[in-house]
Amino acid sequence: MHPFLIDAVVFGHRFRLPTYGLLLAIAFSTGYVLTLKRAIRNSISPKHIENLFLITILGSIFGARFFHIFFEEFSYYSRHPEKILAIWEGGYTFYGALLTSIFLIWLYLRWKKLSFLQIMDMISPGAALGLFIGRMGCFFAGCCWGRPSSMPWAVAFNAPDTLSSSGNVAVHPTQVYEALSGLLIFIFLNWRFTKKKYEGQIFLEALSLYSVARFAIEFFRGDDYRGYLFGGFISYSQFISLAILPLALSGMYLYSKRKS
Repeated sequence: MHPFLIDAVVFGHRFRLPTYGLLLAIAFSTGYVLTLKRAIRNSISPKHIENLFLITILGSIFGARFFHIFFEEFSYYSRHPEKILAIWEGGYTFYGALLTSIFLIWLYLRWKKLSFLQIMDMISPGAALGLFIGRMGCFFAGCCWGRPSSMPWAVAFNAPDTLSSSGNVAVHPTQVYEALSGLLIFIFLNWRFTKKKYEGQIFLEALSLYSVARFAIEFFRGDDYRGYLFGGFISYSQFISLAILPLALSGMYLYSKRKS
């Protein structure tokens, strides 16, 4: 893969552009633009979307890092506390970013007396497309790799500077699996927007679909350092998926019944 899109010496100084960092920036920007367009069509002030964009970036970085440190590699960071702030070395958890961002968005919208469910419906499609772009960044960087595989599409992350420790062993490209699930969810949510029946429908469907996809993909993940529960039966991410899915499904049922 290509952890660095550009790695060159410019005017005597080495310049390196991380592929993951670039794609992550594109992912956030894409989500912002798509949400902004929907907000304008629904007479929501662009200023609120700008504020939510900044909140999401900061919340994602903090939440993803917090979950990684305390739920995936606490023993390592307890021995090396100086590494906690070394965010340039990687170490993020998507569910940490997602849950923290949702909570901060809820706080902001409650403060501004705006509809949380309406805004989250607008955000969800762009977030799904951002997931697609961001996970492709993971693929190029080598993080979030899969278990050994003999499938024709298996890949070996043996490039210099890769974040994977799988070496020359061919593994499942689980980053691509999740990226494709994000793309499919994006396409589905855009279609569902034309048939939306109640506020929160798109948001709850997005949570449900991602939870199912993430739960399944976790069985193919090979970065086992992330931690497991119940004697290694399920990962932390699978546990969160199992917690989110019934809540989202219950929400869809209750809101649809109330609407009817």
